[in-house]
Amino acid sequence: MECVLIWQCRHGWGRRIVSSKSSGRADWARLREFLTARPENEDAVSLSWDELSRIVGGIPDSAARHYPQWWHGDRSHVRAWQAAGYIATQIQPGQSVTFRRTGTSDPAHRHAARRRENALSPDGGVHMLKGLISSETLLLISCSKTKRTGGEADPWESAPWSSELLAARRQNRAIANVDERRLMPAWRRYDGGFYATAGDGLREAVAREAPLLILSGGYGLLHPQEPIGEYNKIMRLSDWPAGLLEALLVGEARRRNVSSVVAFAARSSDYAKLVRRTSWKEAGVNAFLVNIEGAGKGASRKVPRRLGQAFTCFWHGHQADRYPEGTTVELLG
Repeated sequence: MECVLIWQCRHGWGRRIVSSKSSGRADWARLREFLTARPENEDAVSLSWDELSRIVGGIPDSAARHYPQWWHGDRSHVRAWQAAGYIATQIQPGQSVTFRRTGTSDPAHRHAARRRENALSPDGGVHMLKGLISSETLLLISCSKTKRTGGEADPWESAPWSSELLAARRQNRAIANVDERRLMPAWRRYDGGFYATAGDGLREAVAREAPLLILSGGYGLLHPQEPIGEYNKIMRLSDWPAGLLEALLVGEARRRNVSSVVAFAARSSDYAKLVRRTSWKEAGVNAFLVNIEGAGKGASRKVPRRLGQAFTCFWHGHQADRYPEGTTVELLG
């Protein structure tokens, strides 16, 4: 027997009651935001006609007069609740309507809502990481622009990746200016702010062979000990076959038999976008993105360093108050 949780809206929205026949133009973006902010364990939201009216600022008469056509099709108000990942069901014009979750919400709205929720949390959402065992979690980190030079000239055995990724790497060699005359383990090649401040935490994770991948502009995905050359390329998702990196991330989570993923990346970067658009939930994996908000002037230098500090805090299981300023955590779908 299927159990469906339905949330009945009975909360006050201020003292002023807005009639469902308000002459003002309804703002359906308010419903989108309302639905986007609902907890993920709520499968449906049931609203009375008056409650829905108070949210959007008045339901037009056409919602009842042109039922059921008004509630379906490519219409601006329909797109509003679809963007939040819902469809309208059990519609009783003038009485009530139920919005049922479909699980296909617009990622931009979903993650914006989660960032707002984290901003209201005293610890920026770090509490969501509590209980995770760092050595049993797939850790995702970004490469860095700064790299150590040199390395070994002798050929090393490469990590076993799919032929699709190897072919994509070859396609990117020229634009990434890859020079593999000398090789060095990936985690040692990178020398930016993240790697400088992650320090002992990163070294210990590599030494213990913890599940760890590096998101790389020149190589796509890397195991930390995988030998790489020098290159100069930031991650651009358009350079890689659609869906390839996402599938490989999910495959690695399954190969390492982990139930959780924690990524560390600047929130607006393509590294973060890659992690966000990976279908973790469908794979049965709980995924979290750690980023830094409000770094202000000098963010390009501060953010990687603070992310490295956050990595070490997570690895060592520190309390939220030990994490660097501006740390926030997004729960990913």
